[in-house]
Amino acid sequence: MKKIATTWLRGSAALQTLALMGAGTLTLSTANAQAPQAADAGLGDAIVVTGSRIARPELESASPIAVIGAETIQQNAANNIQDVLNELPQVGIGTSRTNSNFLTSGNGVAAVDLRNLGEDRTLVLVNGRRFVAGIAGSSTVDINNISPDLIERVEVVTGGASAVYGSDAIAGVVNFILKDKFEGIQARAQYGLTSRGDNPRYLASFLAGTSFGADGRGNIIANFSYDKDAGLLSRKRRRSAEDCFLDVCGPDSYSSYAPQGQFRFYSPTGAGGQVFSYDQNNALVTGLPAYQAGQYGYNRNAVRRISVPVERYLANLNLNYEVSDGIKAFVEMTYAKVKSSSQLEPSAVSETDFFTVGAGGIPITNAFIPASVQAIIAGRNSDADPTNDVGYLGFRRRLSDLFDRSNTNNRDTYRIAAGLSGNLTDRFSFNASYVYGRLKDDTVSQDVSAARFIQALDTVVSPTGAIVCRDPSNGCVPLNLFGRNSIDPAASAFLQVPKYERIKNEEHVVTGSISGSFPGLSAGDIGVAVGAEYRRESSSADRDPFTETGGNTGNAIPDTRGKFDVWEAFGELNVPLLSETSFAHYLGLTGAVRYSDYSTVGSVFSWNAGAEWEPVRGLKLRGLYAVANRAPNVSELFSGASETFPGSQIADPCEGVTATSTGALDAACRSIPGVAATIAADGTLAYSLADRQGINGFDPGNPNLNEEKARTLTFGAVLTPAAVPGFSLAVDYFRIKVKDAITTLPRDTSIEQCLATGEAQYCSNVIRDPANGRILTASAPLLNGASFKTSGIDVNLRYSRPLGLAADDRIDLNLLYTYLISLEQQPLPGAGVQENRGQLDGDGRLGAGFKHKASGRVTYLAGPLTFSWQVNYLGSIQDSIGEDFGTPELNDRNRVGDAFYHDVQARVAVGPDKRFEIYAGIDNLFDRQPPALTSGFYSSITGAETAADTYDPFGRRLYVGAQVRF
Repeated sequence: MKKIATTWLRGSAALQTLALMGAGTLTLSTANAQAPQAADAGLGDAIVVTGSRIARPELESASPIAVIGAETIQQNAANNIQDVLNELPQVGIGTSRTNSNFLTSGNGVAAVDLRNLGEDRTLVLVNGRRFVAGIAGSSTVDINNISPDLIERVEVVTGGASAVYGSDAIAGVVNFILKDKFEGIQARAQYGLTSRGDNPRYLASFLAGTSFGADGRGNIIANFSYDKDAGLLSRKRRRSAEDCFLDVCGPDSYSSYAPQGQFRFYSPTGAGGQVFSYDQNNALVTGLPAYQAGQYGYNRNAVRRISVPVERYLANLNLNYEVSDGIKAFVEMTYAKVKSSSQLEPSAVSETDFFTVGAGGIPITNAFIPASVQAIIAGRNSDADPTNDVGYLGFRRRLSDLFDRSNTNNRDTYRIAAGLSGNLTDRFSFNASYVYGRLKDDTVSQDVSAARFIQALDTVVSPTGAIVCRDPSNGCVPLNLFGRNSIDPAASAFLQVPKYERIKNEEHVVTGSISGSFPGLSAGDIGVAVGAEYRRESSSADRDPFTETGGNTGNAIPDTRGKFDVWEAFGELNVPLLSETSFAHYLGLTGAVRYSDYSTVGSVFSWNAGAEWEPVRGLKLRGLYAVANRAPNVSELFSGASETFPGSQIADPCEGVTATSTGALDAACRSIPGVAATIAADGTLAYSLADRQGINGFDPGNPNLNEEKARTLTFGAVLTPAAVPGFSLAVDYFRIKVKDAITTLPRDTSIEQCLATGEAQYCSNVIRDPANGRILTASAPLLNGASFKTSGIDVNLRYSRPLGLAADDRIDLNLLYTYLISLEQQPLPGAGVQENRGQLDGDGRLGAGFKHKASGRVTYLAGPLTFSWQVNYLGSIQDSIGEDFGTPELNDRNRVGDAFYHDVQARVAVGPDKRFEIYAGIDNLFDRQPPALTSGFYSSITGAETAADTYDPFGRRLYVGAQVRF
């Protein structure tokens, strides 16, 4: 590997020294291994790196590139490549096993989020080609499907790359380069455990390859790996063992939806009264003033997970064959099975999940009502005070003895990529490929039929003395909600219905390109690449009939089906202008354009332009400006209108308006006939609790969405002084501005703007009761309205030199650092700008906006021994800037200090030719604990009581492994 890198980098003594540092180091400016596109014979020492399709002899590109080599992946010893990527300062927090326990599907998905701009704005490639999405309706790739042992390196380009790769590359590109040649057999096994004896992780991997055919023209590589992460229960960590809210943890924060049930007396008109429940001994307690936590409550964290278990089976077969001199064929086949599951507390239900608000609950004729409660009801309904009457019983009940709502995910991903590459002339080569990808994701859980629940609550005593359903149809079994473990298994079987979501994503991509050079100025040949691409994507999410219609305990969520295709043409230029002059060792320009024609948004144009200038050898200045785009995905365009009940969050400007009030929107309110009628009858418009709880809304896709637009700028310098062999320093400024970003139109905005403007785009989202003017429905469709901006400075420092402590020893130093200048979002034009720099992810914010984030590693190599020490740094941050939580203690908790994580590893190679290698390591060496960010703060992850996707929630971890090669 070192020999190959040195050959590529010939011509610069300083750069040759960097190449000798090895392919495993991490850098923002180099690519240390051969890309598949560069394998075309006859093109000399030219290489292709991510961000361009033009092969070049230079080490660096006009835009910064971060490279994670195979050696770095080994030193991390991570089962999942996501854990390695998340250490890069430019990578934000994507979907992961520590933040997906409460997802309805996609538990354990591993996604990449560059620059905190969202997973759908990061393009993930494998060998420079697209990979099928891992989430329904999105473009987000699940990198669970990529085997770490097959990765040669990972190249990361941040900033708009749409001109080179098309849509989704607004924030940048993550390109996984896989091994394309391997000889022999390699087997690896690894086991890890936390210092508390939990969250075991297992890995076994087998890699084999051989050359075949005349003169070894072909090479085939097979890889199979299995790994399992057992997950972590919330109760396994003291900070998350009990429910918390702000600074209160324990019984006072428990849920009032308890397994024994809590029941409220309601008048026939829906007015609430006293509550009765059961204590820990299941003894009836009456006269409670309201629903209770404490001894009557339920600790949800006792059964939740901090991280979900993930089990993976990955199989890959890669084939390369030189068909003739200068022509190569390749086939890449991938199959991945990923299993995961959530673990949630049993469902919490109340009468409002099954009955219209204020219109019903448990009938007072229910035969299971305890005798002492029946006596209370009879007494109140027979006295002379009608305001004391009981019409029905409301309830809050944890269905612990009915069903487990946790889900299981089974995801099967298939991908095949095939193509030809080779030389057309001694200057030009071609590359043609076809990629097919398919995801099948089955998510299965259980729920309750709302209709059967209502039927089973209406119970009577039969002539034989048995309690039965008043309506015995469908084999109804009576339901007893009173007390712990009171539900008969037969009733449970009658009520349960399957709940599922069956997802299917498909992708077809055909790409053809020609690249090469023709004579240019004295500075060198002009590089050029032109090509075309066709892509078709489809996605469907089929849900069970009860979910589609809202016939279970949840809201109605319809199926989603959609597809689109796009035809694209692209081109690139690399123009050397000056070389070896008095003021320019090298000066050149680069540029790229892409025209796309979508079946959904129509024509889209993206481009970039860059420059590179080396005034003297060892100092390079570079810059790139790009106009990038992202077309809306299937979910954003075609998702069905899922139902929600946001009533408690709705603010109606017409509430409180009177016949003479003079507010800004009061006249518009009085012009609504229903509002005017209510004011005339009651003096003002008011909402009861039941009115608010009854307000529903729908969150649909929008087939009229347009593409997002971004403008990105990067410029910086790379210093590789010949006087200091092995040293390099890259400093780059970046800025990304996104406009017309796809966002949800807030319900309150639609309500206010409908009154203020009367425009259909707002009023179509609001439905009022024609009789009284109160809001019945407030929907929140998607639109192109948000804008984002982020900027900062990336620093990459590398140094390598021999120490002389042993023969052929070497020490490598690497530091990556990002200083974040801004991370802004504006939800809608005219709205206030939200600065997310210095804030954690939460409450709709962009991401974890660390002002300072860094990762450094020192590695010592001496013969068979390798020792590495890595430090990851997260700067101080606040959970919510400017928030006043009422006490100094809470405000202090809102501020999170610096966090340092230390990881160490030692490896020893033994035996003939060092074929056998053993290694051991400790992650989070000093057992750094995550900050306490409980429920009530913005960034708390449910069940973890901290930002478990940002800070290490596991604690110190130890692992051992062994690898053998034949």
